[in-house]
Amino acid sequence: MSRKDKIQQLLITHLLEEGAIQLSLPDGMLVELGIVKENKHGDLMKVDNYSWIMATQKDREVSMDAYNLGLRYNSDNGKIILEDQSEIEDGRNMRSFSVI
Repeated sequence: MSRKDKIQQLLITHLLEEGAIQLSLPDGMLVELGIVKENKHGDLMKVDNYSWIMATQKDREVSMDAYNLGLRYNSDNGKIILEDQSEIEDGRNMRSFSVI
């Protein structure tokens, strides 16, 4: 088993046992991975075929799961974010965002 495979196995084992993990990366980047979801009562539960990731650095954050893509930033820096959803030719919906 390669070193990469061992790390992958340890990470998945931890997620299955604990539900989430935080990794501190260089330059103040924090990456969080999880397989838990909030139920209708607000409790966190492990859910089959569901995962999420969140990356945070200073005043910026990006999050993604099977249902959403989120972006948070400091609005004082003059950036504008445009989100759009449209239907493409085959009937599927396409969501996009632009940073200006």
